[in-house]
Amino acid sequence: MGQFSKGPVTLGNAEIIRESAAAILVKIDDHSKEHWIPKSVIHDDSEVWEETGTTGKLVVQEWFAEKEGFI
Repeated sequence: MGQFSKGPVTLGNAEIIRESAAAILVKIDDHSKEHWIPKSVIHDDSEVWEETGTTGKLVVQEWFAEKEGFI
């Protein structure tokens, strides 16, 4: 995690399984398990950010993707 961000990271196509006030539980096509994603790290370019059952491209901040081992 550097001082300068390289930009948003697309994690893949995701389906929202559940939603809380602060996060969404998603299943991402490249990963077999579900992941909680804080709404605060979801990038404006993301197609999913709320509403259970929604599917689409999930885009998050790079530092979060690195921290969680997505990249």
